Amino acid sequence: MVFSPIRPDELTPGTLVGNWRILQQLGRWGHGAIYRVEDVRNPGHPLALKMSLRESEGHFDEWTARLKASHPNVVRLHACGRWPRSREGFFFVVRDYIRGQALPGWAEKVNPTFLQVVALMSRLAFAIDHIHGGDTWHRDIRPDNIRVRDEDGEPVLLDLRAGGNEGADTLTQMPLPPETLVFRSPEALRFLRVNWGRRGLRYYFRPSDDLYALGATAYWLVTGHSPFSPSLSLDQLHREAELRMPPAPWEINPRVPRGLGTVILRLLSKIPDERPRSGGALSAELMATMSAGNRMVWASRAFAWEQSEGGQASRRILVPEPPRFYSVDGPRLPQVVHFNPPANRAAQLTTPSPRRARPPRHLDESQELMGPWSRMM
Repeated sequence: MVFSPIRPDELTPGTLVGNWRILQQLGRWGHGAIYRVEDVRNPGHPLALKMSLRESEGHFDEWTARLKASHPNVVRLHACGRWPRSREGFFFVVRDYIRGQALPGWAEKVNPTFLQVVALMSRLAFAIDHIHGGDTWHRDIRPDNIRVRDEDGEPVLLDLRAGGNEGADTLTQMPLPPETLVFRSPEALRFLRVNWGRRGLRYYFRPSDDLYALGATAYWLVTGHSPFSPSLSLDQLHREAELRMPPAPWEINPRVPRGLGTVILRLLSKIPDERPRSGGALSAELMATMSAGNRMVWASRAFAWEQSEGGQASRRILVPEPPRFYSVDGPRLPQVVHFNPPANRAAQLTTPSPRRARPPRHLDESQELMGPWSRMM
């Protein structure tokens, strides 16, 4: 067994990952790192390489061509593979390097008007339709995965995953964190809970899942808070997300136009069929709502500016107080655990598993295993 002497999240400038030369590390997190790279065959054009801390399963060739399709609001994927060995390495993807700010930083700096919010939602809605047209789902739409491009102010969806290919694994290694769960649809969370412990099952994503996540992102954009607080206990977070609607956006931020808030609540409906059927339908609904409203209201900023002695360069937006979530009595959501029959367990013991490369020895043992929730998503 051969182990890599270098951690995938500690690559230094000059290191080659296939045809891609590392120029700079842009960030790291518990599951891997992202680097600015260039193609040695065409140097001078910076790209971004995202490296996972574990080997990914599945066949990538089927969806690589789909994600390479060009769209102005979807990041372009150039290549994917494994490192340091093509068959036994850590999974990586290479995409365009987007010069701009992540949505949270952009919103803090710009304090967008509601007209800008509608424009951003419409652009992302059509981008989602484009992705779905290639039988691929994004599966992780949230503020941190949206970047506003410097050159034209257009939003760009990052971190695409092979949702259309249900046999391809995700990059998520551990159980889904609360800050990610709040952007998951109620039906996806219900699937995770009901099928906890079952082997070999995967949630089949639909366009309504990505549209729900876009609605949760829009809710955050106009209120400054997620529809449900990530600080809730895991049981309460699941119960709230599956059974209760969040407070209306205008109840948190009175500046939000009622028409816009109503569309956002439709996106967050517990019943998938009550959400807009497509990104195009959502965009048309937003345009109709905006045209019927008071243009002065739509042209106002989402938040008030904090008064600062340092001038505009140092001012900040005033985000309203978050909604209060009380631990009230409500329907208890049972945790369903499924066990394999003895005959199935015996069959698994006698069936040799395919050979898999292991990560370096100095990684935590907990990082070698993927949580059951992640396996199903």
